[in-house]
Amino acid sequence: MKSRALVALVCVLAVSGCAGVIAGSMVPASLGGQRPQIQPVPSPKDRLVFAIEEEGCIMTAANVDAVVARAGITREDLRVLTPELSAENRVEVSGAGAIRVLTDRCI
Repeated sequence: MKSRALVALVCVLAVSGCAGVIAGSMVPASLGGQRPQIQPVPSPKDRLVFAIEEEGCIMTAANVDAVVARAGITREDLRVLTPELSAENRVEVSGAGAIRVLTDRCI
């Protein structure tokens, strides 16, 4: 019985020693052991502005589906976000229903 316990202990120690070597060797040398920085996820407003920029700076009935899909939002989100962006002077809404973003990329 003692020999089984001793064998089990030796096996556990051997495996745990290997795990340390394996885990340590999995860090890419280019990172120098540092963890990569996690980028913050853009807000729905920022994604909507970016999507409109990518569609030519203006959202119309012709490209609204593409903008909503690119932004990863719903049409209901669009109805909520548009007045908020307008109040922040980030978009301009025309009487014809077009929405134009007011950014450095779209002047």
